[in-house]
Amino acid sequence: MKTIKQIADEVGVSKQSVYKRIKGSLYTDVAPYVHTINGVVYISEQGETIIIKAFSEKNIYKRAHTYAHTKPYAEYIGVHTDNDEITFLREQNKTLLEQLTIKDKQLEEERNHGREQADKLSDLAVQLAELTRNNQLLLGAEQRRLSSALLIDSENEEQQKKGGILQRLFGKKSVN
Repeated sequence: MKTIKQIADEVGVSKQSVYKRIKGSLYTDVAPYVHTINGVVYISEQGETIIIKAFSEKNIYKRAHTYAHTKPYAEYIGVHTDNDEITFLREQNKTLLEQLTIKDKQLEEERNHGREQADKLSDLAVQLAELTRNNQLLLGAEQRRLSSALLIDSENEEQQKKGGILQRLFGKKSVN
């Protein structure tokens, strides 16, 4: 069994890097092989193998700050080049740009549709205002017509009542 510090020295990374891997991406794989004795974390050989394999698969060692600046960059990140990663990232970037273009087109279509709907609503509001104005004009004309008809009717009734009283006083009798 080894400590995190011993494994970190063996792999060539900081003990924080090993600890983060154990608590992060390797937790489910390494947890059964991690033991704490008197406050010191020990990892059995099976766990050590998993950790070393994980660091060598990436082939990128995040070494201490001073190491990164004293060694050549190619040695710091590993011997291989990052062509595979660059190719993958370019493909992913291309896919994301295509998706973004599609979303931009969809947004533009939605904006145009919204503008069309706003124009239709504006036209309907104008038509409604015109109909309301016409209804008010018609109601005003109808009210004037009815009020003049009522006035004529009331005048006729008054004349009939007046004429009826005079007729009664002066004795004109109506012929049936």
